[in-house]
Amino acid sequence: MADGLTLRKEVSTLQPAELAALRDGYQKMMAFSGGDNRSWIYWAGYHGFPNFYCWHHGRTGFGDQQTYDLFLPWHRAYLLYFEHTVRDQDPAASVPWWDWTSGQSHTSGVPAAFSDPTAADGSANPLLQGPVPPIQGDPARQTLRFPGPPDQLPTANQVTALMGLGSFVDFTSQVQDLHDAVHGWAGGTDPANQQRSGDMGNIGTSAFDPIFWSHHVMIDRIWYLWQIQNGNDSIPQAYLSKPLSPFALTVADVLDIQQLGYEYAVSSVSAAGNSNA
Repeated sequence: MADGLTLRKEVSTLQPAELAALRDGYQKMMAFSGGDNRSWIYWAGYHGFPNFYCWHHGRTGFGDQQTYDLFLPWHRAYLLYFEHTVRDQDPAASVPWWDWTSGQSHTSGVPAAFSDPTAADGSANPLLQGPVPPIQGDPARQTLRFPGPPDQLPTANQVTALMGLGSFVDFTSQVQDLHDAVHGWAGGTDPANQQRSGDMGNIGTSAFDPIFWSHHVMIDRIWYLWQIQNGNDSIPQAYLSKPLSPFALTVADVLDIQQLGYEYAVSSVSAAGNSNA
């Protein structure tokens, strides 16, 4: 906590106790039944199956231009409620970002926190896979991930270029290019079965993968960096009162992250692509 704010850090900088708290919060959520509003399945289901509240993905057929431009504020609200639920299970936890622009990511790909099969105590690592409920006749299962070559991840230079976009609408469009690229990269395709793809590449099941949340915290952090440099004046006034269903928030309600109760590690917001906590 920093001045009463939840402090979000880059996942590779988490201390052992911080990573253990994150795993504890996720594990407890995964243990609840799907209908429980504390459960992993409940919160992941808001994004895709079965609720599909993620209607703002205009380029994938989930809305018109105005709903598409709600991509950033809707996910900020979604992450906020999800993180509150994680912290209800373990108050020491906060959801970290995954800096896919870092040299470490471009060398090793998926961070060890999300790829190690076991935690430090030898127990199964809940950040490796998440539960997926039965969907359209398919049985319940665990998420799959077939990440691509690390050097195909977006770069810090690409993020830095976004900071020069003065229009919120233009920024939203181009940041989603990076967002989409990471989803596709992390999901990938099974090399042994080209018909089987990873869940991060599927809007219906991506939020069941634990890495989804840290990817979206990275996107939220990029928006925060952009806000520091460009402010909020370019957000169309008509958007400010738009509701972020199903959350009891509007676009205007989520523009100030400190008012929402969280902050990013101070030294990490000095420049895009700098993940040092």
